[in-house]
Amino acid sequence: MNRFLTLSVSLVLLLIAFPLISIGTTSGPALLWWIGLGALVLGGILPPLRRLFPEKDKTPEPTKVGLPEDDRV
Repeated sequence: MNRFLTLSVSLVLLLIAFPLISIGTTSGPALLWWIGLGALVLGGILPPLRRLFPEKDKTPEPTKVGLPEDDRV
């Protein structure tokens, strides 16, 4: 998964979690509360998990930039 997709899924899960928890605790079935809690945990753990599993293709190494490496100097 790319970074944008992972963070978007995490944001959607976090936005869905709070209304589900609220409805589940006040007037809805208790199953909504559990689904909301699961969405909250999953949405909160996705970004840190991305750091543990880096992407396969690495970006190229940065080049040296500065006055000593500049041909115009």
